[in-house]
Amino acid sequence: MNPIRLFSPQTALLLALAGSLLGVPLVTAPVLGAPAQDPPTLIQHLQTEIGSKDALRQENALIDVIMLSRCEASCTVDFRSIPNKVLRVENESGVGRSMDLNALVPDLMKAYRTSPVGGHDGHRLLALHALINVANAASLEQLVADSSDPSSRQSVRVNKETQRSLAAFYLAKYPELTERAARNMTFSLDDVRRAETVRVKLAKKEAKAAAGN
Repeated sequence: MNPIRLFSPQTALLLALAGSLLGVPLVTAPVLGAPAQDPPTLIQHLQTEIGSKDALRQENALIDVIMLSRCEASCTVDFRSIPNKVLRVENESGVGRSMDLNALVPDLMKAYRTSPVGGHDGHRLLALHALINVANAASLEQLVADSSDPSSRQSVRVNKETQRSLAAFYLAKYPELTERAARNMTFSLDDVRRAETVRVKLAKKEAKAAAGN
C-alpha cells in the first residue's frame, strides 16, 4: 500500500493555457543537398526536446507540454521550444481535453527521474506537473511508488511536491476521500481504487435505472 500524504494544496508552478496540433508536421527550412524527409510532428518534436541534454531546451519543451495539457477549450499557445510559433485551438465539443499527450508519458517520466546537464530540481518539478496534467493512470501510480520509495534518488523537495500534487489531484477527482484524508492525514492507492470501483458501480446502476424508465 503506497500512502499519499497530504500537504498544502498550493503548488510551485504558475503556468497557464494550452492547445493542440499533435499529428501535424512542423514546417522547417530545407537543408541544401540533404535528402527529402518528412518533417517531425509536434509530438516527435517534443519527445526530442524533452530528451535533450541541454537544460534550456528541455525546460522550454516541458513548459510547452504543461501549457498543452491544460487546454480544455479555446486556447492559444505561444511555444517556448519553437521560436515564433503560435498555435490556436478550438475545442468545439467543449468536452474533455483538446489533445492526447499520452505518447509523451515515457519521456516525461525519464525527465522526472533525471535532469539534463546543468539541470536541477526545477526541471523535475516541471516534468512532475506535466505528468499530473496529462493524468495517465499508470504514470500517476508510478509517481506514488517513486515518492514513497526510501531508496528514491529524488530530493526531499521533489518528493514533497510529488506527494502534495498527487494528493491535490486525487482529492479533486474523488472528493469522497476527503473525510478519510482529514482523519488520517493520508490515503492510499487502494482507497483511490475503491472510490473508482464505487463510481463505476453507481454509474452502471444509474444507467440501468434510466434504461428501465
